[in-house]
Amino acid sequence: MQEKQLATGIVEGIIQTGIEGNWGDVARSTKGNYPSLGISQWEGVRADGLLLHIPGGSQYAGRTYSELKQTGALKPLSRLLGSQAGQQAQRRELTDDARVYVKSLLRVPHFQNPECIIYAGMWCPTSTRIVRLFLTNRCLDYDLNNLTCLHHLFKTQYARAAGVTRYQKGYANRAEKTKFFVEKFMS
Repeated sequence: MQEKQLATGIVEGIIQTGIEGNWGDVARSTKGNYPSLGISQWEGVRADGLLLHIPGGSQYAGRTYSELKQTGALKPLSRLLGSQAGQQAQRRELTDDARVYVKSLLRVPHFQNPECIIYAGMWCPTSTRIVRLFLTNRCLDYDLNNLTCLHHLFKTQYARAAGVTRYQKGYANRAEKTKFFVEKFMS
């Protein structure tokens, strides 16, 4: 598979599984008082950049989550994100992100199985750098080109490696959804 096809698989996987969110999602970031938006839960300058690519989105850029909530802007923002223009902007942004994910993953030594690259790429919104480091640190001890092995690693070790053990159960569920999508997509 070419890089563009791998990126397409990642985009479709994130969209179809909803592992990051849905089109109209507006949540409070776990990292602070700012919104986390849409299908890939963009935050901060990335969220603002997304909003600037949606007609009418600039009025929501640069605002805290609390401010959006207090002014009654959460529902209108959600509708904007879920609109056709909002979905198109999110798909473009996610496609650009997925290309970066693929390029980063191809830097992992000996990592070449397309289904495994798509699987790992679907984890990259959590942190592309941490996913690449997680894989690089395991490339000599595990067969990263075996989907069953890769799935087991993410399901059992990724939360600890990423320093977020409080999300272990959620990450285990994410691992299952991700594997199910990849198997279906590649069949």
